[in-house]
Amino acid sequence: MDPTTAALQDLVYTLCQRLKSRDPSLEWNDVLNNIRKTPTRGFSALALASESVLQEVQHECDEAIVTAREHYNACLPVNSLPSELLAYIFQLGLEDYEWYTDGDHPAVVSLVCRQWNTVAVNSPGLWTRWCDDVDGPARLKRGRILSKSMGLAFYCRNIISDVWDDVSAEVGRWQDVLFDFCGGPNLWFDDLERLGKQNAPKLRKLEIHTNWYPTPHRTLDLFDPHDPCRLEDLALYNVPVVWEALNFEHLRRLQICDFPSMAPSRAELLRILELNSRLEYLCLSDMELNPETPELSTIINHPVSMDFLSYLEVNLYGQTADDLVPMMRFPHCKEIKIWKISSSDPDSVSTLTHLMKAIGNSIAVEKTRLSVDCLDFEISTDGGQKVEVCIENAAELALSEFIKVSIDALAASPAVTLLLKDNFSYQWTMHIISALAPLQSITALEFLAGPPYDNGDDVDVCNPLECLAQVMQQVQHAFSRLRRIKCCVNTVSELESLRRVVLCRHQAIVGQENAVKPLEEVDVGHEKDWDLQDRCDAVLDEIKALIPGGNLKILSQRWGTGPMAWNASWRRSD
Repeated sequence: MDPTTAALQDLVYTLCQRLKSRDPSLEWNDVLNNIRKTPTRGFSALALASESVLQEVQHECDEAIVTAREHYNACLPVNSLPSELLAYIFQLGLEDYEWYTDGDHPAVVSLVCRQWNTVAVNSPGLWTRWCDDVDGPARLKRGRILSKSMGLAFYCRNIISDVWDDVSAEVGRWQDVLFDFCGGPNLWFDDLERLGKQNAPKLRKLEIHTNWYPTPHRTLDLFDPHDPCRLEDLALYNVPVVWEALNFEHLRRLQICDFPSMAPSRAELLRILELNSRLEYLCLSDMELNPETPELSTIINHPVSMDFLSYLEVNLYGQTADDLVPMMRFPHCKEIKIWKISSSDPDSVSTLTHLMKAIGNSIAVEKTRLSVDCLDFEISTDGGQKVEVCIENAAELALSEFIKVSIDALAASPAVTLLLKDNFSYQWTMHIISALAPLQSITALEFLAGPPYDNGDDVDVCNPLECLAQVMQQVQHAFSRLRRIKCCVNTVSELESLRRVVLCRHQAIVGQENAVKPLEEVDVGHEKDWDLQDRCDAVLDEIKALIPGGNLKILSQRWGTGPMAWNASWRRSD
């Protein structure tokens, strides 16, 4: 990392920390967590903080710059940073927080500190987001002399026909164009169609948003399939188009989202995927597929191969993905998100089996994490592959099927962590723990659900530690490679269950050193209002004595901030 980039990171991190201390209500956690990796995100959040906070810390901005320069021995006046970098920073902020609505974003951004004022006003990124406000036409004309390194965005709330000639001229000069209509765009259909067809050879990215319900049976014919087109990224949000015209040789990213009506049918969608088989990113979100007709059902009835796909997201409104996903082949996909499958649908089993085929090879050679709660489950590997599935109903049945179809892949993995985020019924918990007990690949178990909850269904939610203790007593060499346990203990009976688990492992090791590995670490979480140490010292001491090396950690859990929000507050090392 060069000194200037390092200093830039340090500057953003310092400023965000100071802003957070002044205004705790601002959501700075995500910024602070990611700032070391993506400093531009920190700048975008910084630029869009409240005006009063920014004014208060202007002198601290100057101080932080001086500190960064001294620490890294690098000259870092902000106005010497590349305009392209600042423009990109500002654009990120505007996209994230939608400050374009009132047309006041240049003034807000310029308040970050004094050195940024001149740069901000002259940064191309601030003038490539066109709104139909009073300054819109002037800003559009000004954009003609600026750099074309960034995209051009149009935010249209009204019908202003007298600027369409200027809009048309600008679209032809940019490769990345976004249209966002907030009302009345039925009248813009002809203009949009003309713009799309005239500029198809030049556009690389096109994104269209609307928040309206289109005229029935009116669709946009944006592209002529006979004309050359180099479009690489297409995003349609509630925009009905002529679906059979979506055939682009160079298309790599496709998003079809927010379609309450006039979405393609399954056959039409599969045909689109077949015509654009080199897609690398596919998102089908919040849409309801139209019913099949006899004519459409014959369009395509065979699986579609998508060998280049690395990201897939399917979220069908009011429908399950069970009749769509099995018709797709994506052998190299890195991240898959499916909402929803239904355990009552026989096709759901084939959907789960199909998903496991996509990730099975990676599980066999990489460390794997299986995370389960009452609404969804996720399986991920150290290599970055991830499958996340949301369940529509009968969660335990669907989860059982998922464990069943994934058991062979999990058995082949070098290391598997099983994480239960919720408490399930006694029958289901015993079934799953018993099914996984023979696997030598299980190296860690995490039961982080906390106290049993009342789900209103009279389900006998249980303590998974008790199930684990019973299985380890009944099954010889159960979880023979288990090295770490992380769990919640909120009652004396749960602590007793943990003691039995540790005791069973200790007894299994005697004379079986090669067949059974000893526990290396036990982490115990508890609610803050239960003084675990004072009430259960004798049991804790016994558990510690049974763990080689005495590696027992007592953790307090911050309820209400997520099932994995743990604070290491005390370690029994005396």
